[in-house]
Parts: sequence; C-alpha cells; structure tokens
Amino acid sequence: MKFTKLKEISDISKRLSFALVFIVAMMGFNLQSAQAALAGKGLIHPINHFPTWFSDTNGIALQLCLDGDGVTGLCAFDPVDPANPTSVATGFGAEAFWWLGSATLNLAGTNRATVVLALEAAYGAGDPAPNDQFAFGRVRIRIDVPVAGEYKVWHPFLNEAEGCPPEVFNATAGKRAINVTRDTGGAAPFETMLNGEVGPFLVWDPAIAPTAPAGYVGDPNILHEVIGGHCGINYVRIEAPGGVNLDGAGQNFVQTSLFSIAGKLYDEANTPPGIEPVRTTYFRTSNNSAPFVTTGRINSWVKAPVTATVRISGLPQANGAMAFDGINTFYKRAALNSTNALNVPDHATITATSVNGMETVQDVKIIDQVNITLATWTKATGAIRVVAFSSDKANPATGAVVPELTLHIGSKSWVMSQSGAFGRYEITLSGPDDAYLIPPARVTVTSSKGGSDSEGIAD
Repeated sequence: MKFTKLKEISDISKRLSFALVFIVAMMGFNLQSAQAALAGKGLIHPINHFPTWFSDTNGIALQLCLDGDGVTGLCAFDPVDPANPTSVATGFGAEAFWWLGSATLNLAGTNRATVVLALEAAYGAGDPAPNDQFAFGRVRIRIDVPVAGEYKVWHPFLNEAEGCPPEVFNATAGKRAINVTRDTGGAAPFETMLNGEVGPFLVWDPAIAPTAPAGYVGDPNILHEVIGGHCGINYVRIEAPGGVNLDGAGQNFVQTSLFSIAGKLYDEANTPPGIEPVRTTYFRTSNNSAPFVTTGRINSWVKAPVTATVRISGLPQANGAMAFDGINTFYKRAALNSTNALNVPDHATITATSVNGMETVQDVKIIDQVNITLATWTKATGAIRVVAFSSDKANPATGAVVPELTLHIGSKSWVMSQSGAFGRYEITLSGPDDAYLIPPARVTVTSSKGGSDSEGIAD
C-alpha cells in the first residue's frame, strides 16, 4: 500500500527538472500565499549534502527518514539504486522525505480524492547526482469530479494569515479534473521552502491511541488523527455543489481526519556532524626596506553543531582546537612567522567530532581576500577604472609568490597591474577597444590565490 502511495507522490517530481519545479512554485501558480511555517534548517549533511534537519514553529526538528527499505517500514523513500554511486553513498534513490502526510477520501462510485503534503529531498535531473540536490515543500490536491461546478477544499495548510479560507475550484467533470501540485523549493542553501506552504509538521495526536513510535511523528502504514494544522484544521473536507451525491450516501461533502504520516525526529547523537565552511583567508605583509621580512596569519571560520569539538590541521603553525562563538560558528587564527609566511598552504583540514565520537573531515581552501575599493565609469570617454586590494601584501623581493588580479566584465577579462603599495592593483579601460559606451552594472575581480569580489559601478 505504501509503495503505491509513494509512487503517486513521486510521479511528477521524477519528470520535472529543478528549474521547472521552481518556476511552477514561484510564478503565481500557487493559490495559497506563502507562510513562514518552518522555522529553520540544519547544516548540510556531510554524506547526502541535504540539510541535516528542518524544524517547524512548534519546535519539531525532522531529519531525512531513511530507515528500513523505503516501502514497508516507518519511512517512505526510493530504494538505493546499486548502479548509481551517489545513491549508494546517500542511502536512497531519486527522492526521500523529511516529512510526508497524505489523506485519501473515497467518493461515490469508483471516484476518490487525495491530498498529499510533503517536505521532500530530490535531484534536479531526476537521478541522484553530485551537486544536483534540491529540496521542496509540496501541496498536491487530486479529485475525481462527478459533476461540473464549484468545489471547496479545506486542508491543514490553508492560509492562516487570511483565516484559512478553503481553496475553491471551478471544475469540469472527470477523473482528476481537479489536479493541482504546488512545489516551493530550491537548491543550496535550501532556504526557499522555509517560506512555503508546508508546516508546521502534522504529527499523530498524542491524545488518541496508539501513540507514535518512539523517535517518529507517525507510522505511514497506520491511518491516524493528527495535530498541527493551521486554524485547528486537522482534516480534509471537500464540498461539492448542492445536490451532488459526493459521498455515495446523498451528501454533497466528504471529510476525513485520518492521515498517513511519516517523519523521523532529528537524532543528533547518531548523526555525523555537518561542517559548512564560512571563510578561510590569509593575510601577509612585508617591511619596506632590507632585510625584507614577511609575516602573516590565517583566519578560518566554519559552522558546525554547537555540541561538536572542531579542530583545524594542515597549517604550518597553530593547528588545534577552534574557538566557538556561542552561536553557530567556530574560529581559529594561526600566526605565520617569517619562514612559514613565504609559503602559505592552499588548503587546511577541518575535523568536527560529535559528543559520541562521530567524526566528519572536510578540506577547506585557503585564499586571499579581495576587496574592490573603486569602480567608476566616465560617460564622456567610456573609461572604466577599477582599484582592488588583496590581503596578500607581500613584497616579491622576499621570495614570496604574489597574486595576480584579473578584472572580469561579461566574457572579457584583463590582468590588473600592481600599483602603489603592495597588494594594491589598478586598471583603466579606455580607447576604441576597451571603452564602454554603456557601463556594466557590476565588475568582478578574481585573484590567482582564490579570492574574488564583485562591485557595482558607482552611480
């Protein structure tokens, strides 16, 4: 039974690319206004590269539900494709769910209606692939319509800000004549769905036996009453035009309070700690007279679970524990002496260890910091002048390999000249080949040491 349900939920998302899902969600096809029903998300999981958890405004945090075979147990997900390396690594196929709820109503004859509500992990191209992850919230309504007319639908995720009025459909008769799917989501950093329709999560009503299995918000194999709906609507109700025998017993309405619910509570103790690099940059400078000496430092910021222990290694000096800022970021400064500052490493290793010993290791790039301080356009001549600074202010006379900065405008690029103090670079584009009669909105400067910056042309 659950396999059939998962197939029904999945049919469209397997055929849509991320771009189309996003367009459907964001270009006005939604009948309901977006609501901030989800409160937050966790760090990126080090293995599957989706958010470790999503939380709602009731304080419930759910991780991807991946227990069992995805068909018969407490979780619903596409089974692993043994021929797909990404699927094997992540532990599921084309899609999985942080949360899934659905209700089915039998109508007169062979007609029926389904409402599916979900927070889903999937891939833009359909099959699991690296760097193709996206997440979305889904509201799907499908109704077999016996008689043409106006149909009203109440469900738990109506617009609470407007008092939860029903969705209204003017439908012709036919199977799935009402067939609406609204997906709100996107790729990393996976924040779009926080303002979608899905949430707070519907969970089994604890006042009605049986209670949800420990560690879960429900069992999708058992229909059960729920709590958490907007405006206290913890049911699905459909009203047909007066006189329509919708339920087969002469009533023009049907209603159910029974849902199939799947979701696993976030289990931090048994989840490898995520690491999200914020920035790892270096600074170095040289004195202006012989004997020339260069010194420097490396600053690193990463996000990790607040309960984790985080260390940095691979630096020529000052490896060790990173300090926690009391919010969600760990920091380390490593001073570089005159020997080590001449050869700054291009990467370091971050290790996060959970309270029960689970460990995640991730490399981070060490780059210079680039800042554009001037970007101007002269209307009379079309000249563009750009000044940028690198945090690498070493004197080449010390033997240090200094960065090369490059200006980019559209598909064109120009190497900038070091000008003035070490670390300062400047370029002026002018003349018949390089002048711009119409200025670009923005310019970008990149460094051979990895740093970059973009800035709008000054008005």
